[in-house]
Amino acid sequence: MALFGKKELVGLDIGSSSVKIMKLRESGGTYQVAKFGVEPLPQNVVVDGAIMDHSAVVEAIKAGFARLGIKERMVATSIEGHSIIVKKVILPTTTPEDLEESIQWEVEQYIPFEVKEVKIDFQVLGPLPDDPTRMDVLLVAAKNELVEDYVSVVKEAGLTPTIIDLDSIALGNAFEACAGISEAQIPMVVNVGANFMNIIILEEGVPLFTRDVLMGGSMYNHELQRNFGVSYDIAERMKKGEELEDFDPERVDAILKNVSGIIATEVQRSHNFYAASFPDKHVTKIFLTGGASRSPFLREMMEDKLGIGVELFDPFDGLVYDESEVDGEMVKAYGPAASVVTGLAMRKPGDK
Repeated sequence: MALFGKKELVGLDIGSSSVKIMKLRESGGTYQVAKFGVEPLPQNVVVDGAIMDHSAVVEAIKAGFARLGIKERMVATSIEGHSIIVKKVILPTTTPEDLEESIQWEVEQYIPFEVKEVKIDFQVLGPLPDDPTRMDVLLVAAKNELVEDYVSVVKEAGLTPTIIDLDSIALGNAFEACAGISEAQIPMVVNVGANFMNIIILEEGVPLFTRDVLMGGSMYNHELQRNFGVSYDIAERMKKGEELEDFDPERVDAILKNVSGIIATEVQRSHNFYAASFPDKHVTKIFLTGGASRSPFLREMMEDKLGIGVELFDPFDGLVYDESEVDGEMVKAYGPAASVVTGLAMRKPGDK
């Protein structure tokens, strides 16, 4: 089962609050969206990246494929969370074939899990510029039970899990293809979902740093619920700026600003971790994406805390779509939330 990734795969992003599905057509380096849809999930169906209710996820996947009329069965999906380790390591230069045979022994010192408990994959990035006898390798280790959980629901939905990717890697691939930045830039891409935040820092398309953080847009809802004693749905409306009777808008804004500050501080911590390892490779810009990227005050708080410019990233800005095939209102509503599924839909069978 390849963790990294001419028959096209369907992208399937199983998130905390929804299942996102995308099918792309590629022609001459341009990606056209053939299908895109979002199926909401009930609360607590996916918790901390783990699937708690298989049947609810399976039904959402089936409903989404049926609604979009997708006949293809081969999909690329992805995982996230603390059961995953992504690390760039230096190993003796060898062929990918030989490394495939020895990787279990090579990586034992780099992962905090028993080797028998994880699935391991790697991508050779190339020899060190100053020492060709050693090479940079991007290493991924994911707990068996997490991978098997996602494989299971995909199969139960009648699909073939051809590639299991990582949310952060899919995010980086989508950004590289859709953002059109120069090679001189070192972007930090922050994907804020409902319950998880995926962070990746890239240099010429190569991940320098990745991190999954257990916080996201649902924090706004929970804080509004706690302070006002309202339902999750009412809190969602408050978060989106609806002025509801009996609720002081200034008090609502104060709560939203506080949560945005907490999220921005965690992004700052990630940046500090990165800067300690790569002091000479400064992040040039932050790109904010994901379903909660438009949350009130988040962009401003992030710029203030990190002192780096922040832009919103919507993968649809770099994609072509026909509104006779793809619902333009859905694109407008969910565009930034589609970054991971876009990266997944770009994968091909046999990708490494």
